[in-house]
Amino acid sequence: MKVGREAEGDGDDGVRGGAGDDVRGGGGHGAGDGGGDGGEDPGQERRRDPLLPWLREAVPVAIMVVAYFLLPLHLLGAERPELSWTLFVLALGAVTVLLLREIRAVLRDEPHARPGVTIPLLMIASLLVFSAAYSSIARQTGEFDGLRTRVDALYFTVATVATVGYGDITARGQTARILVMGQITYSFVFLTAAATALSRRLRRALGERQGGGLLHGGAARRGGGQHGGGGRPQGGDQPEGGARQG
Repeated sequence: MKVGREAEGDGDDGVRGGAGDDVRGGGGHGAGDGGGDGGEDPGQERRRDPLLPWLREAVPVAIMVVAYFLLPLHLLGAERPELSWTLFVLALGAVTVLLLREIRAVLRDEPHARPGVTIPLLMIASLLVFSAAYSSIARQTGEFDGLRTRVDALYFTVATVATVGYGDITARGQTARILVMGQITYSFVFLTAAATALSRRLRRALGERQGGGLLHGGAARRGGGQHGGGGRPQGGDQPEGGARQG
């Protein structure tokens, strides 16, 4: 009787031990699943909000354009030439310094730099600065033909940068022509350098992504080859075992 009870006790202990191991193993899997879900949340959030980076870039552009149309540019021009030229030089100088800073960051491969966002914003800011100067000078008689509104000034600025030259708006006065030559020179020197730096950073980022994809693909192929190689000896052993049994 004691022997039977001891056997039953051993069996109960085995059942309890197996159940405990199952519970602990299930808890381990649950924790692992929870950790996996927690690790995938940032990626899911990024997939859910693909327009967020574009909105962050569009808001500063909208603010600059609205400021361009709301600034009291009628107070500048021929009435206050000293103040007008001082503000123009300060605004364009600030944009140029920031633009050169971003170009240097790209050339030095600084990790914290964001040229894909900052350089386009600064280029748009430089166009708005020249447009404001054109709009102020156009109030003087004999400076511009066909330039009457701020939209005309912005249109003429973009056409000058693009070297289109439709001929519907022309610079007649000496001050207007000096300013147009200054914009052409500025575009050739600074905007071209900024566009070159931006394209360089984009090509580098694209090359890094392609290189990372090739590395992951090679690792996957090597892993697949190892699994396949490991399966061949097992398949080869089965016929030998069957032959021996027969």
